[in-house]
Amino acid sequence: MKQHAKQAGVRPPDLAAVQSDVDHALSRRTGLPPRSVINAGTDALVQHLRGFMAYEYGMDRPESGGIAVATLRQVAERNLDVPVRPTDQTDHRAAYTYWNTLATLTLAFRDLYVAHVRPADPKA
Repeated sequence: MKQHAKQAGVRPPDLAAVQSDVDHALSRRTGLPPRSVINAGTDALVQHLRGFMAYEYGMDRPESGGIAVATLRQVAERNLDVPVRPTDQTDHRAAYTYWNTLATLTLAFRDLYVAHVRPADPKA
């Protein structure tokens, strides 16, 4: 059963923008994009990921995959921690890998959102 977000003031995510930003991060390339592109993409994905993490996914209900959701949240929080995030001194490839990691985590939370939180489509 789909449920609405329990948090007041949490706006529904723009799923098309999320998909676009994830596709940009995960697209095949012949070389690494400029660091400015990686940084901008990382910032966008951090915002999407934090937005998805603001929802209640029923972690207290075993039938909704509570342990898996809790583990996913822990992994995301660990990756969003300041010491883990790339800085200007971080190797270019490491920053690119981090950007891709955030894209994967964002996809996981997007799928969780679609399955457990997004209001039912009134056209369905």
